[in-house]
Amino acid sequence: MRMLAIGITAFVVTAALLVTAAPASAQIAGSMRGLSGSPSIRGDILRAPPADPGLVQRVSISREMGGIRDAIRGGRAAGQLSRSEARALRREGQRIEAMGARLAQGGYTAAEVAMLRSRTEALRSAVVAKRSQGVGGR
Repeated sequence: MRMLAIGITAFVVTAALLVTAAPASAQIAGSMRGLSGSPSIRGDILRAPPADPGLVQRVSISREMGGIRDAIRGGRAAGQLSRSEARALRREGQRIEAMGARLAQGGYTAAEVAMLRSRTEALRSAVVAKRSQGVGGR
């Protein structure tokens, strides 16, 4: 019986030590966040927001789409893309540009920018893949 009491006491003391140790570790992590008022220990750089965020995003998407259109044109001229493949890729590019124009009217949210970028990158990857396969998917 005495051994059981000692075991229970040891368990309670260990549990109490663990409970009191958690706030101390949280205090250490919290104190490292910014002794000088910085947003985090990673040294995030804070930039001033652009005058018109929609304009900045629209320009970058348009530039990327221009490069993709050039790659489609080049693939078609080199015989790496069939007419129907080039047409399908151009249509997807037009869909992305139309979506970007629609979203720009109300200003972009971070999620919309991420979606447009991912769709643009997917289209770029599709163009590269189709061009590397050649006409007929060889």
